[in-house]
Amino acid sequence: MKVKKTESTIRPLNFKIGDHKGNLIEVVFFDDIEEVIRTSEDGTEQTVYLYYEYTIKIVNRSDLESYINENYETWLQMAKDNFIASKSAEIRAIRDKLLADSDKHVLIDRLGIEIPETINAATMLTVIKDLFSSLGNILNGDWSTYRQALRDITKQPNFPFDVDFPTIPGENKE
Repeated sequence: MKVKKTESTIRPLNFKIGDHKGNLIEVVFFDDIEEVIRTSEDGTEQTVYLYYEYTIKIVNRSDLESYINENYETWLQMAKDNFIASKSAEIRAIRDKLLADSDKHVLIDRLGIEIPETINAATMLTVIKDLFSSLGNILNGDWSTYRQALRDITKQPNFPFDVDFPTIPGENKE
C-alpha cells in the first residue's frame, strides 16, 4: 500500500479553504510540490505538478486565511500529523484483520496433537517428541514468520506511507 502524490496541470497554492459545513471548514494543504515536464508521443511538452495533499477540518473564523498564513508551518504540520494518524490506524486495522485471519493456523487445538488417555513410560517419549515437533512448527514455521512480519509493519522505514504487507503462506504473489 503506497501513498502517491497527486498530479495536476495546475500548480497548487500552499493551501485551499473549502466550503464550510456548520462551524467546521475543510482546509487542504499542499506540500512537496514538484514540477515535471512531460513529453507526449507527438513531441508536445506539458508541465505537470506532483504534490501531497493533507486535509484537516477546523473551526471556521472570519480571518481564517490570514490566520493560516501567519501560522502556516504549524497548520501544515497539524494536517500532516492528522493524516499520519489516520493512515496509521488504517494500516493497523488491515494488519489486525490479517493477524486474526491467521490465528487458526497457529492455534494449538488445530495442530492434531494426539495425547493418549494414559501416559506411561513407553508412550511418554513419543508424546513429548510429537508435542515439541508441533510446537516447533508453530514457532519456527511460515505462519510464525508471516505473523511476526505483520507485527513489524509499523517498523517499516516509510510507515504508513509505503507499506509492504507480507505474502500469506502458501500464496504466490504474481
